[in-house]
Amino acid sequence: MNFLLDQVLILLIAVAIDLTVGDPPEKYENFYPIVWISKLMYFFDERTERGNPKKEKALGLIFCVVIISIFSIPCLMLYLLSSEPVYIILSALIFKMTFTINGLKRYARSTMIDDVEKKRNAVSKIVSRDTTNLNEYQLNSATIESIAENMTDSVVSPLFYFVFFGLFGAMVYRVVNTLDAVVGYKNNRYINIGWFSARLDDLMNYIPKRISSFLIYGGNIPDIGAKNLVKPEIVAISYKLKVNLEKKDHYIVGAEFESPKEEDISRAIYIIKLRSIIFTFICMLALLMLYLGGWTWLNREVLYLI
Repeated sequence: MNFLLDQVLILLIAVAIDLTVGDPPEKYENFYPIVWISKLMYFFDERTERGNPKKEKALGLIFCVVIISIFSIPCLMLYLLSSEPVYIILSALIFKMTFTINGLKRYARSTMIDDVEKKRNAVSKIVSRDTTNLNEYQLNSATIESIAENMTDSVVSPLFYFVFFGLFGAMVYRVVNTLDAVVGYKNNRYINIGWFSARLDDLMNYIPKRISSFLIYGGNIPDIGAKNLVKPEIVAISYKLKVNLEKKDHYIVGAEFESPKEEDISRAIYIIKLRSIIFTFICMLALLMLYLGGWTWLNREVLYLI
């Protein structure tokens, strides 16, 4: 098997599945392996006694390593399959579970509702902030912020680590990011047990976040005061759409612009989806260049020996 060429095919098939079939319907999500990551962490969390911060932090690290191992080591073992077509197809199906492009559109569209109460309920399903007292503009802002951030979490980071470390890298990232979403909160319950997952997620997202913001804005994002207080993708989408984005009692980005309307969600969806597709082609091109570059190097070595 040629590893790099196989990676190109795996990426191509997985993206094709995502753009045509998409994610499984909600009624089947409990059978989706990625959901099992959350369930396993909740299982450990419910059985962890609180009261000893050092012990909680140690257990948080152990839980993270154990869950990463459970889900990522089988991805390494796939390469041992003797049948190349089976390896490529299975890897593509598993890789698809680590990212989503169409899913971002689906979740954002679900918040485009005229009734404010229903809109609050819909937005609460895709963000962690309290939506109870948010007005229409703040709800639109939350949706736009969410899809911009999720361009990193759900597209750029999984593909980034796939290019460098294959399916194993993409799965490690997906586990870490999922654990951060489950226990990576600075509240009394999770501040200790979730510290390692949260720090590791920040570290793994550091470069992909900058890639996402560059792709969204089309260049370096504006150097504004709030830039260091919020995620770079939020600053990028705010200035790309020319709308102000507000997290109540936390920050306002792009205060000089108008508040986001519902049509701005549609504009954000278009930008994020287009940039995500562009990034997948960049990843494919990078793998092809590595593959062709490897063959060029090999040919030179063979000629030298001859």
